[in-house]
Amino acid sequence: MGMDTTKFQFNRDNIPTAGQFQLPPQTFEAYVGRPEFLLFCDTDAPNSKVLIDVRYLLEEAGRLLNNGIITPIWAENQLKKLTQGFKHIKLDTDNIKKVETADQKEFMEMWEYYFITVTKWLMYFDEFQKLNRQIQMTMLQAIWHVFSKLHKYVATSAYQKATPRAKPTEVIIKDVMMDIETVNFDCSWMSDYPTKDVFKFLSAQACKEMDIVGTLHELDPTDLEITYLFAQLCFEYVGKRYQGDILRVAEQFQEILANDLHHYYVEEMNRPRYFQRLARLLKVNNAIQRAIWESRPKMELGRVFNVLKIEFSHPEMFEDSGYY
Repeated sequence: MGMDTTKFQFNRDNIPTAGQFQLPPQTFEAYVGRPEFLLFCDTDAPNSKVLIDVRYLLEEAGRLLNNGIITPIWAENQLKKLTQGFKHIKLDTDNIKKVETADQKEFMEMWEYYFITVTKWLMYFDEFQKLNRQIQMTMLQAIWHVFSKLHKYVATSAYQKATPRAKPTEVIIKDVMMDIETVNFDCSWMSDYPTKDVFKFLSAQACKEMDIVGTLHELDPTDLEITYLFAQLCFEYVGKRYQGDILRVAEQFQEILANDLHHYYVEEMNRPRYFQRLARLLKVNNAIQRAIWESRPKMELGRVFNVLKIEFSHPEMFEDSGYY
């Protein structure tokens, strides 16, 4: 039709072209050269760490395992042997002291208490004693803090049952009571952030405490049932975490203890239809594990922003603990 691109004419429109086809303004994160979620993270701020050396705890656990249990233990099965070790778990409701301040000393004593308690308790389990020392120590380093989470609810339930006037905010940590509303929480040794923010961060793995304690109140589990809850939670967690040989060992442990529990319900309690009761008890364990999995992204962000300024000589011991 005789059209020719060389005859195109430009800049003859009445509509002004000023401002058209300009690049969008540069974003602030592009200007400073940092991603948006790090804009308020001062990378030039002091980043000194407080080292927590836990080698003495591992050495003490090794010494206990080497010495073994002084008094011979006899029981019908493995679950009942573990239940004999319940004395290391069960709260002495007649000797409870109240803690007014939660500081570095209290945290260190809590970690030591639970690690040594779990070590002593598992020494009552023959199958655990048969493992080589490396697997024993790996499992201990992984499960002590999971054990502590369940112990908090079990001990708090026992305390509230023995103390009818107990406040809902009063909880048991190891063998002491603290009121989470009035306790003086000193976190200056572990973080430079405001106390309320650190407390919220450390509560990332918290479950619906009233629901769990209420379930334990209602079901009123026996010592043997509580022992099974501790064992099932610990062995399922460590198996999922490590997989491989440890998973196979953990599954074997759970099978042995589940068979012993079945015998207990059917033969001793005359309760062949125990599934519904056991399912309600295991919901407690499931809630604890779910809280751990869901907290992992928050823990990762905490490391990015240096929320906690503590580091450990053996960090694998504090993975998923809420302190690392």
